Amino acid sequence: MRGLILFLLILGLAFAEEENIVSESNEIPPKIQKVLGIKTTTVKVQTIDLVKKYPAVVKEDLTLVQKIYSPVDGIVKKLLVKKGDTVKKGQILAYVYSPEIAKITTQINQARVKYETLKKLYEREKQLYNKKLITYTRFYNSKINYENAKANLKALQDSLKVYGEVNDGFLILRSKINGYITDQNVVLGNSVDIDKMLFRIYSDKSLWVIAAVPVEDTPFVKKGTKAQVLFPTGKISGIVDYVGKQVDPETKRVNVRVVVNNQNHILRPNMYVDIKIPLRKIKGLFVPASAVVENEGKHFVFVEYKENNFEPVEVKIGERINGYYQVLSGLQEGQKIVVQGTIHLKSKFFGEAEE
Repeated sequence: MRGLILFLLILGLAFAEEENIVSESNEIPPKIQKVLGIKTTTVKVQTIDLVKKYPAVVKEDLTLVQKIYSPVDGIVKKLLVKKGDTVKKGQILAYVYSPEIAKITTQINQARVKYETLKKLYEREKQLYNKKLITYTRFYNSKINYENAKANLKALQDSLKVYGEVNDGFLILRSKINGYITDQNVVLGNSVDIDKMLFRIYSDKSLWVIAAVPVEDTPFVKKGTKAQVLFPTGKISGIVDYVGKQVDPETKRVNVRVVVNNQNHILRPNMYVDIKIPLRKIKGLFVPASAVVENEGKHFVFVEYKENNFEPVEVKIGERINGYYQVLSGLQEGQKIVVQGTIHLKSKFFGEAEE
């Protein structure tokens, strides 16, 4: 009602200056159009990208997670990091003492002494044999003993390598990635075993954003498509790298995964965001959403059928896409329609106005 009164007041004042215009006329002089903010555009066939927005949640990129276990039972003797710390690739996390490793280390030291002793003996026996001062049997026995000691030493060293890096009898645990420690399940002096995860390290240089997409849209979501992740303080680009194969029985939606580069640490796991994904291109007759008004369940646009003369025309509209309605019937390419100031024309023709 307030809109109608305002329209009549403005229209009445303006028409008072236009003596030849009657109230029943569909003509609105340019001066009145300017006052009412009426603007027009020409309808034309367009190709519009259908882009839809979906709710999503940020998740860790599981390919960038490292879980640290001790490959042998033991005790943590040195602990150099804690939960929340940022670590570099190759950084030492902890030293573990293991009786098993200590035993192998002792055996290696003993085997090395035996190997070096038999090596010297073999080299001496070889010289004597070359000078024909000893028999071949004696020389051959020294050679066999030397080679057996050498093989035994190598076997023990190889068995130690299975456990990883060992120095001074301690097993050294290092990070294999750049990241930060998200979980820590050990403190100094704790016993450890092969089933106990000591640390969990995550590198958030990239993240997964999981969107819930209606089943009917999934045929149009293509792997490799560039998408946008929207969050309260901005947006970031990503790439669709996986479209789920199963439908959630509760939401009736399919998970679509978008990978984003997070080197600036903008996103955090478990954040709720939105994802805009381009689905397909649609060619047709489109008008701005501002041009369409509703009256008694029907949709209308205001057509300028001749200069400065307007009338409402009923149209059948399709879905709203990126601020536009696709017009299925009622309009033709080349017609001029009102795109701004429709609230006043609605008051004029239908006797009502929207707030």
